[in-house]
Amino acid sequence: AVGDNLYHKSVINSGWRESGEPDYKEMYEYVRDAVQEADLAIVDQETVLTDNFAAASGYPRFSTPIQAADALVDTGFDVVYSATNHADDYGEESLLYTVNYWKTNYPDITLLGIHDSPEDADTIRIREVNGIRIAFLEYTYGTNSLGFEGDKSYLLDVFSDGSAKISEMIRRARNEADCVIFIAHWGLEDEPMPTEFEKQWAAFLMRQGVDVCIGGHPHNLQPYGFLSDNDGHRMLIFYSLGNFISNMDKMLELLEGMGCFTIQKTVQPDGSSSVEILDPVVRPMIMHFDYTRSYFRVYFLDDYSDELAQQHWLSLKGAFTLRHLQRKFEEIMSINVKPSTGATMLNVRQLWDGTLLDPQGNVVPRPDSESEFEYYYQMGIDIRNTNTDYDYTAGYQDGGSHG
Repeated sequence: AVGDNLYHKSVINSGWRESGEPDYKEMYEYVRDAVQEADLAIVDQETVLTDNFAAASGYPRFSTPIQAADALVDTGFDVVYSATNHADDYGEESLLYTVNYWKTNYPDITLLGIHDSPEDADTIRIREVNGIRIAFLEYTYGTNSLGFEGDKSYLLDVFSDGSAKISEMIRRARNEADCVIFIAHWGLEDEPMPTEFEKQWAAFLMRQGVDVCIGGHPHNLQPYGFLSDNDGHRMLIFYSLGNFISNMDKMLELLEGMGCFTIQKTVQPDGSSSVEILDPVVRPMIMHFDYTRSYFRVYFLDDYSDELAQQHWLSLKGAFTLRHLQRKFEEIMSINVKPSTGATMLNVRQLWDGTLLDPQGNVVPRPDSESEFEYYYQMGIDIRNTNTDYDYTAGYQDGGSHG
């Protein structure tokens, strides 16, 4: 699984070809083999689609050429999720066009989170892979606009549907499949530390029997690990895999991950079965673009080099080396996320700017400990330090202060 496929205007323009038909397939060439080798590959198509290149737009209201969808399919993705804060950037018509494009042109792609009818919204998505039936659900915290309410609420799956509704969908998914994967569009932008909203919902999902939870939206990597209950059930949680394709301009927004894991099914002599999630890992990636912001490629960090880093647009803004990227990845992955035992966030609504509102419309304050800076500050570690000999988990390697 990978994160946000988010086409800003320069990314959109980079695909223009003299033939008059944009093409974005080359952007994925260095990760295509890994995607196609997976038995199942999942991606967030963050924005709605359009067949009018001239009308395609980037930040703040996104509309992405249909050729971006074509490129995702060519790369080898099987599951596409689109319940995001940008799902209603251009209203109902664009959302319905997007659903129709996927259904008409790629009926074998499993589309999550957006729907064209109440019946479609009520259907559990299931794929069978190597004899394992996998169910998928996806929800977003909300949208940047007004969203869809009343008799149009079926268009988009949102957490504010309520914990009871989501619990029922998970129950149905468990009854129909061997494994349940829940995808969550949540968190704070530009924050590597999972929020209380994320942690409370993650604990809730684990208790409902979800096997894997994949998070996105912060445009930053966040840690991953397992949550477990007293009955022995474990849920793998990737709090956020960051971006996938974008033109954002901060290092943390361009350092991203591919979440990988194995689903193992065991069938007993009596016919009963169980699944276990094994070998989870996040493979770090970097979104590369040059000084012209016209050449875009996503690389695995293992395939990246200092020579490429020197050609990156971010190298114009200061320290940007392969070692800095590796160190930052290590720092984020070393964050010890303390699970939440609360439930106060399960019925709140999150606005586009991260503000939380209770059912009565009152603002719900966030704990100070939700920031990565606060987490490391309490440990006496300066995460803003860019020296390559700085160990983000223990300070400087040589023990000096380097004050």
